[in-house]
Amino acid sequence: MAKVPKRDAKPADRSRTDGRKPFLAYLDADLIKKLKKAALDDERNAYEIVEEAVKDWLAERSRRRRRE
Repeated sequence: MAKVPKRDAKPADRSRTDGRKPFLAYLDADLIKKLKKAALDDERNAYEIVEEAVKDWLAERSRRRRRE
């Protein structure tokens, strides 16, 4: 009989050499489809586009807060 792993077993080490960590966000299905197409068109990874967009948004947010 095959062994079934215990639920409390440690997950496999999935650390990345670039230091990125996983982050789950739920997005509209149409937005995901457009993001994937844009990534293919631009020969980039979708996560790179999302990371760039978040960095841009945070920078703009920081600028707006400084003006207040």
